[in-house]
Amino acid sequence: MERLSYEFMKKNFNDQLQGSEQLPVKVLQVGEGNFMRGFFDWMIDHMHRQGLFNGRIVAVQPTPHGRKLPDLQAQDNAYTVLLRGQLDGQIVDRADIITAISDSINPYEEWEKVVATACEPTLEIFASNTTEAGLTYQKEEWNPNASPLSFPGKVAQLLYERFKAFDGAADKGLIFLPCELVERNGDVLKDIVLQKIEDWSLGETFKAWVLEHNEFCQTLVDRIVTGYPANIEEFQTRLGYEDRLLTVAEPYHLFVIEGGERTSSVLPFQDAGLNVAYAPVQDYAELKIRLLNAPHTMVFALAYLYGKDSVYDSMRNHDIRAFLKGAMDQAIKPVLPYEKEEKSQFAAGVLERFENPYQRHLLTDLGQNAIQKFETRVLPLWKRWENGGVAHYFALALASILVYYQPTEKNQEKVEGRALNRVMPLRESEQTITFMYDCWEQNQLGNITVFELVAQCLDNDDIWQEPIVVDDEQRQWIADYVSDFLEIGAQKTVQQFNAKMKEEVQ
Repeated sequence: MERLSYEFMKKNFNDQLQGSEQLPVKVLQVGEGNFMRGFFDWMIDHMHRQGLFNGRIVAVQPTPHGRKLPDLQAQDNAYTVLLRGQLDGQIVDRADIITAISDSINPYEEWEKVVATACEPTLEIFASNTTEAGLTYQKEEWNPNASPLSFPGKVAQLLYERFKAFDGAADKGLIFLPCELVERNGDVLKDIVLQKIEDWSLGETFKAWVLEHNEFCQTLVDRIVTGYPANIEEFQTRLGYEDRLLTVAEPYHLFVIEGGERTSSVLPFQDAGLNVAYAPVQDYAELKIRLLNAPHTMVFALAYLYGKDSVYDSMRNHDIRAFLKGAMDQAIKPVLPYEKEEKSQFAAGVLERFENPYQRHLLTDLGQNAIQKFETRVLPLWKRWENGGVAHYFALALASILVYYQPTEKNQEKVEGRALNRVMPLRESEQTITFMYDCWEQNQLGNITVFELVAQCLDNDDIWQEPIVVDDEQRQWIADYVSDFLEIGAQKTVQQFNAKMKEEVQ
């Protein structure tokens, strides 16, 4: 079977190219993973096909460990998005070939190409998705000839090159659309970039240009993108070609952008019929992050240890579904500042999306950078309960994550983990992987108890932005649940937990 490529499209889908290869670069994007390809890049492509955005994207690999670039390059940066699920009561099952990306670059091998792209006069947008881990500050040495490791470092250095290339021209500033699920993500990125400017002594004139002529938008993104399907042969037979970047996503999408008039003018998403709101992010963020992302983070480890592989598989299991619905109804919804009906409708919609039979959202994908996700998505909810009994939901969720995080190696960012006879890919900061490895090793050698392991994890400000402060009673809850997972397994642990919480509610 022939593989998707420019030549293949020219022969078989020439109408889909629509002269896109001639379009100028308008977007520089750090992050080339499933989500950006199935969300932002799909939107850019959608606008282009309606003649509303005559520009393309250059995608940049965010870390040295990326795996998508060779496949992108082999396919001339084309790929297929397969939308599957229900939208407004209608079944959607549609394949779109996306040609929005013109080039893809490994910055650790071709930094000069990234710099050249950043200095393109047609460039207007700088988009990103580097996960929550990407929007953090780390100290780095200045080297104008090589890519910084951190994402904000890349931004600062590329902006500096653009500033010099255009002599600080006011009309050459960029619009930043960080798609990381971090509160006030635009402000967070801007603040770290400003710190980089100070670290590297890049000057007050440059700093003023960054502040006055670049717009760091706050954003909120919402679409479940599951990526490469397990039953790939079935889809390739249907499509008639091989695509190693086939990206499955749900039809539903929402993009909230808090920015100025320039942003909506440059990116007329709404004119293309896309579900995009130019509005304050806070109006949408709390519901989405707390009732969709937080439940994902609370359930992935528990369900995987139970023996499930995807969100859909988990939702078909009575025990896991009862835990998740109980967490949403008893622990999350009561502390959200919205009308009861609005919360109930949103939660019902989330459960419907989780139960989409067309999606195979892998639990191990949800587990990437889960320590940081727990801190940003779940911990703020826990803090609102203080010592309330329903805080047991958060304790069980954290216990399952600690059990899940048993690396088999250390001093790396991506390793294999093993727990309860299951193997899982772990991806976290090297610091976190090494810390968790050492903790579990000490526990297994009998040098620390489970309670001491939990205490060390909660108190470590290297893996959390600040230590998790809970009283000794709640620490004991977590330790007890960790012990339950290890001694009686996930199934009995979850069943006993649900029975206990049911009694408390009654």
